[in-house]
Formats: sequence, structure tokens, C-alpha cells
Amino acid sequence: MALSLADRVARRVLMESLHVQARENVTIETWDTGLAFAQRTSVQARRLGATPVLLLEHEDAFVEGLRASPKGSSGRMGEHEHALLSKTDAYVFLPGPLLGGSPRLSPGEVTAATAYNSSWYGAAKKARLRGARMLFGYVGPELAEILRKPVRQIIEHQWTAAMVDLRRVRRTGLALSRRMRARAKVALMSGGDILRFELGSEEALEDGIVGNDDLTRGGNMTNVPPGYYARGIVPSSLDGTVRLFAPVPRLGAIADLKLEFSKGRLRHWESDGDQRWLNRLVRDTAKERRTLGAVAVGLNPALRNGFGQDRLVEGAVGFFGLFQSTVRSATLDVDGTTLIRDGRLVSGFPGSS
Repeated sequence: MALSLADRVARRVLMESLHVQARENVTIETWDTGLAFAQRTSVQARRLGATPVLLLEHEDAFVEGLRASPKGSSGRMGEHEHALLSKTDAYVFLPGPLLGGSPRLSPGEVTAATAYNSSWYGAAKKARLRGARMLFGYVGPELAEILRKPVRQIIEHQWTAAMVDLRRVRRTGLALSRRMRARAKVALMSGGDILRFELGSEEALEDGIVGNDDLTRGGNMTNVPPGYYARGIVPSSLDGTVRLFAPVPRLGAIADLKLEFSKGRLRHWESDGDQRWLNRLVRDTAKERRTLGAVAVGLNPALRNGFGQDRLVEGAVGFFGLFQSTVRSATLDVDGTTLIRDGRLVSGFPGSS
């Protein structure tokens, strides 16, 4: 019997991303919106001879409970969760749209509710568990309205992109890492704007696989679909102008931002949409954090723009900083060599056209 796309994605994640073996313990955590996929993941785990446990977080109950809880009691990990993680070999997480920026919770409420993040990653590192975060879990009605597509269409496209050749993604990422070395000088050009900066020492390759090297450095979680290659930026080197774009469900719009840097400092910011929101975001951010922390290049040739993960599209250039964002039709020069031209990898990279 032919497997459904959901079953094939679940099996691919368990076998190729997380290398699940018979008799291993698999923990599947999902919000109610991802329950159907979580059930298929549980089935596929059993088919591999593993033992799954499925945890459910219901969005309505979460919101009601969060607002009814005593101050300071949310955002903590219980000892029972620590115990579960300590015995988990592989972990599959399906976040809910609520965590992707739903207007049901304010940014402060989300921050308070997810304050356990560092504790969770500490426990995951100690247990050496191998985990996958299913990005389609963030897709809800707010994001679908912004992207002008049905929720199901966005999710199924991300499922298709999850079936990408992971070896190709990794080869392209490694090729970029050899070009985008620490201390290299970068010029990013788009629509007449130019931003210059120097690359830092930290790097990350998100290739959809959790291997022993990832576990050693504490990289327990991979994103599905993958992938990107990212390199840190020397903050003081930022100079020039860049336009950033990202869907922001809480605003119900695509953020269209223009940021101007001079000698590493953010000097000017504009939004073609909600300027008050941008002013509040910048002013609520400490001056030393008003920066672009890393530049990322998308590696996924099966993913298209407009499906909620533009930063992962092969050839896309994006940033981690005030929020995750992309630059449209970017050209990226590193030490005088063009690696990306108009949003496409130049020839010479694995899979480039």
C-alpha cells in the first residue's frame, strides 16, 4: 500500500533526520493543530520497532490556563518532563500557530510562557536526544491570510520540501562555508541598497540531519523542512542600508522594513506598514541588540517563496536579528566574489543553475 505524503514525511524524519532504531524511545509533542500528523509519526515509529509517547498541548486550554495561573508560575519545566527527556532517544516537536505570532497572546505573554527554553535545551543536550522541529506547525489562519493561500496548501508544500535530497542540502551548505569564512568582507545589494559587513567566527549548517557532531556541540534540534547556512556578523562592521521582509502574523501583514546602519549602530528605521509597531520594537530592544546577528543563505531547492519559510529557499539571503527576515532578489558578494545573484546561487555550487 502506498504511503500518504504525511506518512512519508514522518518516516523520512524518523529514519533520515533522527536515525531512529528499533527499541528506541520516541517522544512526540504536538499542539492540537498538529495532532493528525503526530498520530502518523507515532504509527511510523512503531513500524520501525521504536516505542513512541505522544504529548498533546491544546491551544485553548493553554491560553486559558496561562492567564489563570499565578504570576511567575508559567514557563517552568517540571521534574516529570526532565525525567521524560532523560529517557528520550528521538524527539519530534510540532509547534502550534500560537507560537508563530498569533494575536491571541501578547509578545510578553509568549516570552513568559516559553521561559523554559534554555532549561529544555540543557536537558536535551544532557540526554543527547535527537530532535526535529516541524516548521509547518506554525502555519495557522493568520499566516495563511497574509500569504493568501489555504492553510492546507502551505502545509503540504512544506511537507513536499521536507522530502528534499538532504545530501544535496549539506553539500551546498559546506560549499558556502568554505567561501563565507570568518573575517571575510561582504557586500549585500538589493534594489539599489548596499549593506557592508564583516563575517564573524560562529557558523551553523541546518541540513535536516542530527548527527553525532551536532550532539557534541549541543545542536540537538533540526528544522523540517531544512535548510540554511548561517555565519555570524561582526556587529561593529555593519554599514549601509538593507530592506527586510517577513510575514508577521501578529500584525496581519508582511513587514517591509528599511534599516540603516553606520559603524555598527542602527541609525534609522522605517516601515512601509506599521511604523508605530517598528518604533516600539526598536525602542523595547536594548541598543546593543539593535543589530543583525547573522546572515543566512537558504539551501532548499524544493521550497518556493510565499509558503511561510522564504528564508530557506535555495539562494535566499536572510538575517537573524530583530526578527528572522529575508532580502528580496539579493546579490551577495564575499571578498569580491559573487555567491548569490538576484536571489540565485551562482554556478559552481552543488545543484546551482
